[in-house]
Amino acid sequence: MKRICIYCEKWASGGIESFLAAMLSKLDFGSAGFQIDIVASRMEKSIFTAPLQRLGISFYQLSGDRNCIFQNRKEFIKLLEQKRYDVLHVNAFHAASLYYLCLGRRYGIPKRIAHSHNSDLRQGKFRWLKLAVHDWGKRHFVQEATELWACSSAAAQFMFSTDQGVRIIPNGIDTARFRFRPDQRTAVKKRLHIDDQIVIGHVGRLSYQKNQMFLLSVFQRLIQHIPNSRLMLVGDGELEERLKDKAAALGLADRVLFVGATERVEELLWAMDVFWFPSLFEGLGIAAVEAQAAGLPVLCSTNVPQEALLLPAVQALPLDGEEDTWVKKTLALCERSGCREDCAALVRAK
Repeated sequence: MKRICIYCEKWASGGIESFLAAMLSKLDFGSAGFQIDIVASRMEKSIFTAPLQRLGISFYQLSGDRNCIFQNRKEFIKLLEQKRYDVLHVNAFHAASLYYLCLGRRYGIPKRIAHSHNSDLRQGKFRWLKLAVHDWGKRHFVQEATELWACSSAAAQFMFSTDQGVRIIPNGIDTARFRFRPDQRTAVKKRLHIDDQIVIGHVGRLSYQKNQMFLLSVFQRLIQHIPNSRLMLVGDGELEERLKDKAAALGLADRVLFVGATERVEELLWAMDVFWFPSLFEGLGIAAVEAQAAGLPVLCSTNVPQEALLLPAVQALPLDGEEDTWVKKTLALCERSGCREDCAALVRAK
């Protein structure tokens, strides 16, 4: 029996959780002989928890607060003493999280994986301090890993200062799950009362990184050209109330659908006509990959790594002062026609 500890700083309904859920759901636990624990400093409500628990995966929260460093360390050590893991897989947004690799080495875990999922840190008052801690962690903690993984070259450069010796593992998806189904598109649009409307969609945590505030500004301009359009935001997060307030202030309250996080994101992608992905930074951008598999034309920011831009229907645009460009490109994409059913196979081939 191989005992595996998968560590995340926070467990919620984001990209890392989506990636882990997709991978773990494909493991044959019985024949492979895996005992897997997912450990996080803080556990939040997640659409991925129950399906993984049904597979026999256990969840452990440390202190419940990512800032309680010493309490998190104490709880993690207690877990290491009890479990005697064979593998420690640290999924990191910030190099400070790689400290857990030091503890893994100290407690005799032979395989210790540092896995980078990020390419930058958010702007803020203390960003300089977070970057300083990040740079210090890169110098002192990376060497504790026996393997270095990253979801893109940009993520490798950010976490490890190089992609030499790094295994680049683009986040995989079940492409068959996302293959376009026109019958389901009709049913979903009818259920959401958007039967005859053009739907601009976005999937992502409602957060600074995903830049949904920019989407609202672009959409306000778009409806001047397409009055019967709706903006669908799929996901939850800390900026939800601020985004709703801005939508109301722009007069868009009845035109923006906040549908929350869902286990059936593919059905909502089928209901969309164009996918917007204006991230300020990304490790990879798995939501954009899923959108392409669902046959959607995608407009993304130039901050999205090239590894996520798989099909010709993807266009990368700058963000600064470019709302009108996003509108023009969207108008062109709304007139585009093509066989959406073929796209899942094309993404799989990539």
